[in-house]
Formats: sequence, C-alpha cells, structure tokens
Amino acid sequence: MGKGKDLFGHYNDLAKDKGPGSEESKYAGILFQSLLMIGERRTFELLEEADEKGKKLKLEYANGAKPSSGCPCGVTLV
Repeated sequence: MGKGKDLFGHYNDLAKDKGPGSEESKYAGILFQSLLMIGERRTFELLEEADEKGKKLKLEYANGAKPSSGCPCGVTLV
C-alpha cells in the first residue's frame, strides 16, 4: 500500500504544480472521489495496478449517465 499512497501524493503534487483546470488537477479529483467512494486501501491498490499496467483510474457512471449529470457508481482502470 506504500507505493499506492506515494502515487496518490505524486498525482496531487502534480495537480498543485499545474493548477486548476489542468489534466493533472482533473485526475487528482478523480483520485480523491475514488478515495471517498471505495476507500483508501482499494484506491491505493488500484493506483498500484494502474501504474504497473500503464493505465489510469476512471470513474464509472450507471445507465449511461454523463459525468456532468450523474453521480459516479464505481472506479475502473482504463
């Protein structure tokens, strides 16, 4: 879990450096939502898996809802 926690911190540091509206800031927001939805342990595990596979975390939405109009229902790797 240490690597996942380090990755979480790294992405948040990047977001701070790049500023609001940047891709890094948007991704840090996804990571924070993941933390709230599925918890610290699972988020860090997914971050480690994403890092190993060269992927990123993405929020899932139910019934084809658009991110702007719906609440996320899960987290997946893309």
